Amino acid sequence: WLSIAERLVNIREKYGYTRKRLADELGKPYTTITKYETGEREPGHEYILQIAKKFGVSTDYILGLTDEIEDKKAPPSTGEKPINEEAAAIGAQLYKILIDAGWVKPGEDITEKQQQFLQSIISLISNEFH
Repeated sequence: WLSIAERLVNIREKYGYTRKRLADELGKPYTTITKYETGEREPGHEYILQIAKKFGVSTDYILGLTDEIEDKKAPPSTGEKPINEEAAAIGAQLYKILIDAGWVKPGEDITEKQQQFLQSIISLISNEFH
C-alpha cells in the first residue's frame, strides 16, 4: 500500500518530471511540492485535481482507493505524453543508479544540465538497442 506522498512521486517520475519543473508549470513553490511528496504536508483537493488533470491520472489512484493509475476518461492536459514509457523506465533506472552510487539523495532533483546529460544517455541507450 502506497501513501499519497509516494503516489505523487510515482506519477511525477512516470511522466519524467522533476519537482522543479512541476512546481514551475503549476505555479507552486518547490518547497510545497517537496512537502507533499515527503508526506510532511497533506495536499489539498485542488492540488490533487491539478495533478489528476495534468497527467490524466485517476484521483482514486492518488488517494489510494485503487492501484489503477490512469484515468481512462481523461488524457493528460498537455495533449502529449511527456516522454514515452520506455524512456521513462530508462530514466528511472539511471536515477536509481545515481541514488545507489550516493551521487543523488532520494527525492532530490537534479539540475537542468544534469537532466540534459541523462537525456543524452537515454537517447544513446535507446539508439544502441533499437
